[in-house]
Amino acid sequence: MKAGAESLMKKMQHLNDINVFPVPDGDTGTNMASTVKKIAEDIDAEKNGSIGEVSRRIANSALEGSRGNSGAILAQFFQGLSEGLKGKMKISTEHFAEAVRQATERSYEALSNPKEGTILSVLRDWGKHVQEKSKETKDFTELMKSSLSTARKSLKKTSKQLKELQKAGVVDAGAQGFVYMLEGITQFIDSGKIEDIENLKLQEASVSPNKQASINFSTEAIAFRYCTEFFLFGENISRTEIRKKLESMGDSLIVAGSDSRVRVHIHTNNPRKVFDAVLEYGEIKQQKVDDMHQQHTDVHDETAQSKIALLTDTSCDLPESLLRKYNIHMVPLRVFFDGVEFLDKITIFPEEFYERLKKAKAFPKTSQPTPQDFLRVYQQLAAKFETIFSVHLAGKLSGTLQAAKMAAKEVIENTGKKIYALDSRNTSVGLGLVMIEAGEAIRAGKSPEKVLQVIRNAVNNLQIFVSTDTVKYLVMGGRVSKSKGFFAKLFNLVPVITLTKEGKTYKVATAKKGTAIREKLLSVLEKKTRGCKNRKFAIVHVAAPKIAEWYAKQIQERFGQRSEFIMEASPALGAHAGPGAAAVAVLSSFE
Repeated sequence: MKAGAESLMKKMQHLNDINVFPVPDGDTGTNMASTVKKIAEDIDAEKNGSIGEVSRRIANSALEGSRGNSGAILAQFFQGLSEGLKGKMKISTEHFAEAVRQATERSYEALSNPKEGTILSVLRDWGKHVQEKSKETKDFTELMKSSLSTARKSLKKTSKQLKELQKAGVVDAGAQGFVYMLEGITQFIDSGKIEDIENLKLQEASVSPNKQASINFSTEAIAFRYCTEFFLFGENISRTEIRKKLESMGDSLIVAGSDSRVRVHIHTNNPRKVFDAVLEYGEIKQQKVDDMHQQHTDVHDETAQSKIALLTDTSCDLPESLLRKYNIHMVPLRVFFDGVEFLDKITIFPEEFYERLKKAKAFPKTSQPTPQDFLRVYQQLAAKFETIFSVHLAGKLSGTLQAAKMAAKEVIENTGKKIYALDSRNTSVGLGLVMIEAGEAIRAGKSPEKVLQVIRNAVNNLQIFVSTDTVKYLVMGGRVSKSKGFFAKLFNLVPVITLTKEGKTYKVATAKKGTAIREKLLSVLEKKTRGCKNRKFAIVHVAAPKIAEWYAKQIQERFGQRSEFIMEASPALGAHAGPGAAAVAVLSSFE
């Protein structure tokens, strides 16, 4: 298995380049490599055990490491193989053939709409040959060599079985990955040599546009935008029921695993609806949602900007139009309400968050992305960009930046790409203004060194001021002590909050709630920006659009400038400031 993993991983970039079906997002190689690398590493860590025990470990590892369509199908194949080899201490070629038959059936069963001309076709044809040949020979070497020839012939046919592949002039990437794996296993049987799997990296080269499959495919042609994956843990989980529940919510549906642990993969326009539909079956873990529109743009759109990628987290507030304009990628923070996990701005949006916040008895929790979240995104971006600027909310407020730095270090070592994990020392609308500056610099064709300078200048000249309507949520979130909260409520006082140059929260002023606190914010704003030549403003609010509009009008009258944008604030800000709050960020230039 390690030899098969090595063979596939060496060809990972080629698989990315020929990735056409079901969506040409250039990640089939990375997804399959992730699956087999996890298997190989886990086998290495625990080498002893019967065939039945080892096959079970392989199945579990494949399920944990699987990503994407082909990765999920491969995981289900190993799950079926494990079921067929359960309890076996040693096996014959016929035992193996029967397990392969069962594995192939499980692979087909996992999909709501199996397509011929994919990895499934090669699995089936190869499996049939294994069954027939096992009756003639007891020699596994002979069996694997002859079945590999059949797999190669089946692979070649895939280029004619699907119109998408025929048009692009390629074979199916997932099927090719499976054949690469078989080739590695067969070569190992011959030579007995294998490279240390740790020397193989999940990203070996950037995508070369001239090597990609020739595809005339628009982003709009992707009917279902979000590649959604997750684990479901429970008891007596019916994969058939889950498949029936979800099949109308998108396409490329795969439900793999056992009756206690299920891996779901689906392309959908509504990830939240998918999660809600399966909650009754168990606990959802390891949620992952990728924007395939953005992935397609990264890989195939020749107008995509330069070789520099921009990444931030969902504490950053920017309208969708600006995210698209500057091709800004996002890693979601996690939000917990009553023990249920949501992905910020993917499975829960600010409007719903604030409705829940008003009724919540317990304070919701926000959680930083994990290093693994960043690792996955960095690996994807490193395959397509030479430099990545990863700019995040203040390190003093969250461990997000630290998680980003940990992941960046690993990807830099593995790929040699440049990744800058940077502290904005701000959040929300302030971080949004920094990303606009970075995006403009990239669009202007500036070098990575110049873009880095632009980001650092923006961070140094950025200020954010937040007016609140209550101290209730500041107390609940631990930002204000209960005693101070009591007296503030008693005297009807609320604060204006800012962030220091180090990114710490700081009370800059206090006034009566209502118009008084908003006037106080504007007074502070005028004082802090006095003498500057240019200003850029942006405004966010927490379920308070009229207050945001009031600020926009006042800024227009007092400073003669329109706000860059107005929008609802992310939970990272709003959870602590509470409904009725609003924030004004200003980027000043004193030159």
